[in-house]
Amino acid sequence: MTDLLHPSGPITPGLSQSGGRNYDYTKTYSPDKPGEGAKENARVWNVYLDEAENYDMDMIQGFRNIIDGLLVFAALFSAVVTTFVAQTSQALQPDNSQIMVSLLIETNQLLRAAGNQTSINAVHTASLGPESQTYTSIDVWVNGLFFTSLALSLSTALLSVLAKQWIQAYTAIVPGGAKTRAVTRHFRFKGLEKWKLGDIIESLPLILHCSVAIFLIGLSLYISQLSRPICGVVAGITALTFLFYFGSSIIPAFDIACPYRVPFMFSLAQLLIF
Repeated sequence: MTDLLHPSGPITPGLSQSGGRNYDYTKTYSPDKPGEGAKENARVWNVYLDEAENYDMDMIQGFRNIIDGLLVFAALFSAVVTTFVAQTSQALQPDNSQIMVSLLIETNQLLRAAGNQTSINAVHTASLGPESQTYTSIDVWVNGLFFTSLALSLSTALLSVLAKQWIQAYTAIVPGGAKTRAVTRHFRFKGLEKWKLGDIIESLPLILHCSVAIFLIGLSLYISQLSRPICGVVAGITALTFLFYFGSSIIPAFDIACPYRVPFMFSLAQLLIF
């Protein structure tokens, strides 16, 4: 019956198995000769390398999953924001049609004044000229928010690519014996902890989240110029989304069993609350 439950065969007493891996290093590596327990290829270094390799594999895979997801989302989101920027940035340029209409009205009034023998000084000067600004404060705010969102999104993509290179440098193969590779790996790992590489990578999604929030605020302002009811709907969706976002980030700090946990946000929430 035991053989049926374990396809690899019967379990040997004293042998721990997980996914085909043998954790009994006394059977994996031959014992060292007396006085050679700390030499270049001693069993202790090989055991350390095996354990470190499994730890690093899980850690690096988690980092890569975060970075790959960020790169895909940042690329798509940047394309969306760029489309809006191309449209709204035109409002910051002088509206030549409005300026032309204003100048034509002034010219028409001058001609009428000349025909009626009215003083030219009585004709009001055109409200818009060649150097006049035709955009509003809302146009400035909308474009400022959209450009900021785009800058944050592209910065996240750049930092993600940079983090990929850091990971590649950490996992680079080291030539030499087991002791040399073990010491080098430990040196790299202590540097990784000292310079907070994990915290930096886990904080990258927060930058992209801020970019999305800024874009949605700008989108609400932009739509407010077109339709108040639609603006209310978009603003309501934005408010509910980020209310849930912040709520789901804070709840795990109070209830440890809550699964709505993002590592960096969870640590930040605990720091702010406690």
